[in-house]
Parts: sequence; C-alpha cells; structure tokens
Amino acid sequence: MIANPQAAASPTIAAGARPLSYHNWIHLNPGDRIIVKRSGFTPEHGTVDEVSEDASYFWAWIDGQSRILIFHGDGSAIHKVLP
Repeated sequence: MIANPQAAASPTIAAGARPLSYHNWIHLNPGDRIIVKRSGFTPEHGTVDEVSEDASYFWAWIDGQSRILIFHGDGSAIHKVLP
C-alpha cells in the first residue's frame, strides 16, 4: 500500500486547539494563533491580524501565504491554538 504524500503533508487540527463558534470570536486578539478550516482547503495555520470592533469579521495572515478576511457565514471553522 502506498501512502498518499499529499495527506501526510497536510496540517491537522492540533490537540491543543479549541474550536471557536462565531459568538466566541470576540475573544480573538491580534497575534493569536489559529487554524482555519475552509471548504476546499486543508486546515491552514495562521495568526489573527485585526478583529472588527463587533467581532463579526477578522483578518488573519495564513502561514506562508497571504492575509485573508474571515467573516460570519463564509463557512470557515476556526480553532484557537492554546499556548
């Protein structure tokens, strides 16, 4: 049996990560480490950059990629990486 190299290289949700519902985005702060699960993408590790005043959306830098906007209703699942 040959292992799928793409699956082996894909990041997973770390044991030290806590899922955050939309209502808990208020607890995100710039600099927090997160894992973003978006439809069609493998889980992506990143850092919170900016959070809106009402926490209805936030910007995050995805490691090795670009800055993305995450907002309620976009289908993203957010996990906060605990220290």
